[in-house]
Amino acid sequence: MVTAYVSTLVAGMSLLLPIDFAWSSESTPLQLDMLAFSVPQAIAMGAIIAVLVAVFATTVNHALAAWGTALIGVVIMLINHLAGHDATPVAPLSTLNFVDSIAGGMLLGGMAAAVLRGRMQVFGWTLGALTSIVLADALPVAHTPNPFAPAPAHRPSVDYPPLWLIEVTLVLVAIGTLVNRRRTEIERRSFELPMAPIVAGVLYIGAAMLGARWLAARTASVLDIVLAVALTAVTAMIAAMLLPRRDGTLVLLAVAVSSVGSAIVPTRLPGWSVWVLVALLAVGILLGFRRPAPMLAMSVLLILALVGALTAGVQDRMHIATIGAVMSLTAGYAFGCAAPRYNPTRVLGVAIILGSSVVLALRGRGEFSTVVIGGSHYNATPGSIGQSAVAYWMALAITVCCALSLLVLRRWRKPVRFAPQPTDAEELPEDS
Repeated sequence: MVTAYVSTLVAGMSLLLPIDFAWSSESTPLQLDMLAFSVPQAIAMGAIIAVLVAVFATTVNHALAAWGTALIGVVIMLINHLAGHDATPVAPLSTLNFVDSIAGGMLLGGMAAAVLRGRMQVFGWTLGALTSIVLADALPVAHTPNPFAPAPAHRPSVDYPPLWLIEVTLVLVAIGTLVNRRRTEIERRSFELPMAPIVAGVLYIGAAMLGARWLAARTASVLDIVLAVALTAVTAMIAAMLLPRRDGTLVLLAVAVSSVGSAIVPTRLPGWSVWVLVALLAVGILLGFRRPAPMLAMSVLLILALVGALTAGVQDRMHIATIGAVMSLTAGYAFGCAAPRYNPTRVLGVAIILGSSVVLALRGRGEFSTVVIGGSHYNATPGSIGQSAVAYWMALAITVCCALSLLVLRRWRKPVRFAPQPTDAEELPEDS
């Protein structure tokens, strides 16, 4: 469980956070602009690679393929960061960031195929991935003792994930590779085409990235927003239907979590809140294991989006903190209660929340604070911790579409009950 948690934490951070070194301050504006412009593409590439690796490592059905791929990924990541620390300002930051994302995708997908066998392994892997999202929202801005005080205008450049954490991950994955090198039958075999998660991932991740870029580049009208919602909802439903049995449940929940979370999460999180939110995520995952109810998770997401839209002008800190806490608990529950029969589907679900979101693209158009990489610092303009009603209504529309798609999926696809298998790991919930 520890190896799964640390590995997915590092993989998620490498995907979400743009690479940055001490010499970045001396890079040209063109290099910095290229880095900022390429971040969404790098995240999408890493997410798709994670799905590809998980599918093929699972198809090979040998632990050495899964652990070995994860080990190669973390080795590439370590070499990339070591080379970056010793590089000169002429080194292309965007290329280094792409390499980091590719390595993170290999680590994420390889570890999924390697460790997702029992409840505790799934818990550690899922919690690590969700923790990386919380940390990515908190790390780029320096925090003060008063979390609601204005953030400093500048902060020094940093390198995430830190070298020491990458080195710890390398040791853990190397030990896992050595111990499990002879293990076979790491996954229940799927009789459907293993290409389904790949096609579903490329379809949704690609459409979400294109939709987000298109919406962010326009003065969004009502028609633009409707088209973005329709694109997200249709591709989510198609991706869910492509997957075997009810595995698409996780895809629909992930799209809803991504949309509502993008509307709720403030542009910067106070440092003290990180581990509170992580604890709520952990509790939510365990509750999902214990009492799986995907429609309940979708209903709570609908309520959160509606409450947020109706109270968007409220600036009360307790109100905002309460919504954020419920969102964290619900996100963990959603990933805990959806138990796909094919482990690469879990990777696809995580890839969806790591990737682009049209709701976040709408928020990034200027209604909220912005973070710009420039010189040797991140320049953060003060932004309100209040939320946009438009973003909430958009998230609500997407979640309604996902809920309807989930009802259709559950009507068309019957649940699967697996025969008992000899394993030391505690069994996961049945197909939901």
